[in-house]
Amino acid sequence: MATTIYEDSRQQAGKHEAKHAWFAAHGIELVRKKLDTGDYATDGSNVLVDTKRNIAEVAMDCGRDHKRFAREMDRAREAGYRLVVLVEVGAPYRTVGDVAKWVNDVCKRCEHRRAGHCDPVGAMRCAKYRTKPMQGATLARIMWRMQETHGCVFEFVNPRQSARRICELLGVTYDGK
Repeated sequence: MATTIYEDSRQQAGKHEAKHAWFAAHGIELVRKKLDTGDYATDGSNVLVDTKRNIAEVAMDCGRDHKRFAREMDRAREAGYRLVVLVEVGAPYRTVGDVAKWVNDVCKRCEHRRAGHCDPVGAMRCAKYRTKPMQGATLARIMWRMQETHGCVFEFVNPRQSARRICELLGVTYDGK
């Protein structure tokens, strides 16, 4: 089995040190190179892993960057890969259905919501902005639709377990396992 993982060279430097340390501690060689799709891959696997640091990043990719994100998913499928989008958040998010309860960080910080003038889940428009920021129920529907139409899979993992889950998804052995 493979013990080398390829990391996309476009991953932000310094943001993935915990994963890098885990890989190194478990005898996994990490090679940075440009990947056409996803953030992590290995030889002999039909799985690619794309990591997202939080729900807000998923909302941006499913909202403003929807077309680019969908093209990336389609590229993976057309090349014969299964793209797993690994969202690095802890509880209470374990499934796409749990995302429906998410409240956008913009709304959490908004003085209109704190003063009771805005209901980010029920309102058609935000009291402060012209349009309402994407909320959990909408994001969950988009994520389900993307899984159905583009063949990706959304998974949720505690950030401390992210490197281990990447190995499991890619079929990479670590510590002789």
